[in-house]
Amino acid sequence: MTRPLAVSLAAGLALVAAAAGGAGESFPVVHNEPITVRILGGKDGQPLARLHLTLIAGYDRRDMREQLFREEVITDAHGQVRLSNQLANLPWLQVWVGKKSLCQEDAPGAGFSVELIRRDGLSAPNRCGKSAVEDRPGTFTVFVKGKGAAPAAIAPEPAPASVPAALPALVAAPATTPPAAAAATAPCSCTGSKKHRRGSACGRLVILLPGLALSLR
Repeated sequence: MTRPLAVSLAAGLALVAAAAGGAGESFPVVHNEPITVRILGGKDGQPLARLHLTLIAGYDRRDMREQLFREEVITDAHGQVRLSNQLANLPWLQVWVGKKSLCQEDAPGAGFSVELIRRDGLSAPNRCGKSAVEDRPGTFTVFVKGKGAAPAAIAPEPAPASVPAALPALVAAPATTPPAAAAATAPCSCTGSKKHRRGSACGRLVILLPGLALSLR
């Protein structure tokens, strides 16, 4: 009886000591390190910008199934989003991509350890191609079906056009003086017989167009 009693007392003292040693820690532990989710094309590994993501986190699979902790976000120009402090301090994470199919196997039930992402970095399986990236702490990479858009090259700004020191003077063409618009009467002799008048140039000239005249008798 003496020996079992001594063992029980020792175990009790050990539990008290452990409780006293951990009294200064808070639960759950709050992590301030940022966690980033990046979305890449499974074919070429290029980032996918402006995609709608649904982030679901929880303490267990039941939490994620019931979507107790859920956020809607949009990827930036580099195909990335940052987890909120609430999601970054939960142990499990799921990522859904709007209008895109995930390349990982068993996507509906797949959950990923946030602690592992924070410590070593993590990539979801890529069943769509051979694209792979190097994991880095604090980054979770998700591959989706399709190709991403390569970053657009920035075109150099065109050089400003040089302004000539002096613009050449415009030479105006000399104005052409139109012929007189007034009617002119041709010299003629309207005396004599009717036959004589008919054969003469007696009449009135009316200017219709420059260089064109009509003789009225």
